[in-house]
This record gives sequence, structure tokens and C-alpha cells, in this order.
Amino acid sequence: MKGNSGLDKLWSVLKSGKKIALFLDYDGTLVAIRKDPSKCVLPGHMRSLLRRLAASERLYPIIMSGRSLRDVRKMAGVRGICYAGNHGFDIACPDVRYTHPAAFNARPRIIAVKRLLKKAVGGIKGARIEDKLFSISLHYRSVEKKDVPFVLRGFQEASRPFVEKKILSPQKGKKVLELVPSAKWNKGLAALWLLRRLGKGFYPVYIGDDLTDETAFRALRNKGLTLKVGSYVKTSARYSVETPGDVGRLLGRALIY
Repeated sequence: MKGNSGLDKLWSVLKSGKKIALFLDYDGTLVAIRKDPSKCVLPGHMRSLLRRLAASERLYPIIMSGRSLRDVRKMAGVRGICYAGNHGFDIACPDVRYTHPAAFNARPRIIAVKRLLKKAVGGIKGARIEDKLFSISLHYRSVEKKDVPFVLRGFQEASRPFVEKKILSPQKGKKVLELVPSAKWNKGLAALWLLRRLGKGFYPVYIGDDLTDETAFRALRNKGLTLKVGSYVKTSARYSVETPGDVGRLLGRALIY
């Protein structure tokens, strides 16, 4: 963490008795990133920790992921908490169910661009297309270095008609390229929307590791506590921790207060 000031701030908030809206990215934050995303199942000790956080009267955990809502709920395996899939386009909480209208409109285009991506990169070893219902991802973590330019070019060519017409918008993650519905919506705006739904008195804490979390870091920078997971220098988060293991230890200590 950047000094101990981030921890100090969190302990200060906890001691004050405030309720905390705890926004947590999934891959790279709660679990380590792996070449095969289907292997990133939440470890048992982290699942137990999230259940204990959810049982607290002061802590309200929200898992906010680029995965589809169905996928992240399955991978995390914790019932009774709030999930926001597809970078906040698809939200399910115990008392709230919301899908952004642009997500429904984008579905036929997702199907169309999936066909084009299969033609463009289907023959490249290690390239993996993931249909997430309201968005689509092209993973290239397992692609050989010499083939990466062909993956990038294939993505650009397949997505160009939809991007030029402002139907879908491209965004980058860690070794992944994505297309999401073209709308003024992202993790940051989704976090603010959820914060309003929770009502007054909730202090936001957002922990994430990816480029897509930067919208939330900016949105919440002056409203709460923002922590980046990893040693990347450029970030809008105020503080940082090194690994998902550090996140687990931080959350465990939060239960003490």
C-alpha cells in the first residue's frame, strides 16, 4: 500500500461506525489472474470471508466484474450479496435487479461480431472468444508473442463496423480486448448508481486491479477510499496493495471492527 495511510483511513472509517459499501473487482482482486479464466474459482477461505462480511450490519460487499453476471455469481459462489456483471451493465442484488437498456439493444450486435471474430482469429492458437451476453471479450494471454499483432488486427477489423456506427465501444483490459454497449455507463457510474440505491450514510470503498476499474477510481476518488491492486504506477486510485492475498488480509482485518 502507498505508505500506511490507506489502511489508516480505512481503520478510521471503521472506527467511526459508518456503514461501508465495499466494491470489489473479481479477477486480479479477489482471485489471482490465470491463463484460463474458467479456473479462477474463488478460494474457500475468501468465500467464507465474503459471507462473514455480508453478515455484518456495517459492511455491504458488492462484486463488480467484467465477467457476465451469471459467470461471476457462479465463480464466487456467495449467495445474498450484490453482483454487477458486464462492467456494471447487469446488476443483481438481494433487493435490486437492473440491466442497462443499452445492454439489451446490443445483444444482436454481440452475436454478429462474435461470428466475425471467429473468422478473424479462430485459427490463432491461444486466442479465446468469450460471449458474455451483453459484451464480448477476446482473450490473448495464451497467444504466442509473434501472433499477438494478428489478434489485435483481427479484433480491430471485426469490430470496426460496430465501433464506427457507435453501436459497440472497445475497451482494453489485461491481455484482453472487449466490446461493450455504446452508452454513458461504466463501472464508475454503476458504482455511483448503487451507492444512491443504498441511501445516505454509506461510505464507498472500491478495490480493483484493471484498467476498467479506473472509471470507478475516478468516480469515487473524492467520495471514499480507492485502492489499486498491483504495482502499476499510473492510476486514479489513492492507495494500492500488491496482491489478492493482501486484499484478503485487509478484508479480514475489517471484520475486527
